[in-house]
Amino acid sequence: MPAAAYRELLRVPSVLWLLTTSVIGRLNQGMTGLALLMLITEHHSYAVAGLISTAGVAGGFLAGPLLSRWADTYGRRRVLSITAVLNALTVTTIVLVPAGALMLAALSFLSGLCTPPLTAAVRAALPALVGEKRRKTVFALESTLQELIFVLGPPATVMLAAFGGPRLAMASCGVCVLAGTLGYVRDRNVDIGRRPGARTQGGWVLRTRGVPRVIGAGALLYGALACQSLGVIALVSGSRVATDAGFVVAGSLGSLVGGLVYGSLSRHRAQLRHLMLFVAIGLAALPLASDRNILTVLVFCWGLTLAPAMSQLFERLSSLAPPESATEAFGWMNSAVTAGNALGSALSGVLITVYGPRAPLVAACAAAALAALICEPWPRFRTRALLPSETGDSHAPDALRSIDRPAGPAERRPRRRRAPQPPPGP
Repeated sequence: MPAAAYRELLRVPSVLWLLTTSVIGRLNQGMTGLALLMLITEHHSYAVAGLISTAGVAGGFLAGPLLSRWADTYGRRRVLSITAVLNALTVTTIVLVPAGALMLAALSFLSGLCTPPLTAAVRAALPALVGEKRRKTVFALESTLQELIFVLGPPATVMLAAFGGPRLAMASCGVCVLAGTLGYVRDRNVDIGRRPGARTQGGWVLRTRGVPRVIGAGALLYGALACQSLGVIALVSGSRVATDAGFVVAGSLGSLVGGLVYGSLSRHRAQLRHLMLFVAIGLAALPLASDRNILTVLVFCWGLTLAPAMSQLFERLSSLAPPESATEAFGWMNSAVTAGNALGSALSGVLITVYGPRAPLVAACAAAALAALICEPWPRFRTRALLPSETGDSHAPDALRSIDRPAGPAERRPRRRRAPQPPPGP
């Protein structure tokens, strides 16, 4: 029964608490962009709002790997607690200060700089908490909850703004970060899997075999998601954004279904490259939709492939990254997907203007296909047995040898001795 795997997982001590509090602490990821947009456009243009929002994204992009490395070095509890308080103070200042463009841009940048590395922390802690056998299930559940953040965040922001204005919506983002993060660090297992004595140089984890290609694939995948989102909106809306375009994009709720089903499977043969390829195939079908209803069905079916691919992506990074740098590895992944999302959105705007709404969907398919190509070696490119770091199993024995190397004397099978033959008769 699919639910049995999740019941067993949530019985593990601390798992339910860490997942719940981390979701609360990350709700701002689906709320801050829209809340800040509504707050700024009360006094400024959309162009100014875009620049101020970009400043916040840039701050988070720059600080993500550094804060995650500090979490590995000095402890996740300490880094998360300090950054949560600083972030809450910055958001409070944004809500209270006069709405000057330069001041808001500086505060938005500072808010991004001190965003707690909660996503990296929870993805580094959960595998150590549940063990290798449940790693696939816990990453599937975490990826599904991540999707839920982006589905529920915008409607919650709109409701808060309708009730108390944009400032209430913006303040709620800071409250979510502070409450969720401080609740998360109260758990005794917040630093599980961390090696306090291990010190590494900055960026060392990027030299681990297989890690750069997985992070690059993550950037391409999230760039494809940005292209898909804007392409579908433009395809439905035309030159002006229609009010029901969001319902078509919400067809990616199929990702929630796909993630939960994938995490409940005890066995499957699909590798990361196969799941990425399924995402690309689903994207290839979207430009062929002839009307809105067909497009909604296709987006939902494509969404079924999305959470499994994300889950396997994070699971692979977890298995490749050394334990002493696990949080930093996910910090680099977060910065990479942020860059991919931003570049995908910028590219989509240009493609829609020049070539029409189907162009970003084609670009999304190409980006997902490239992610499938680079995320891990394909069989035809292998000339020897893969090392543990290339297969994604960091705990595999070191006795793997090249298949082209001849067997040594101790490995050769002993020859049978012939029984002595009787001498020939006369």
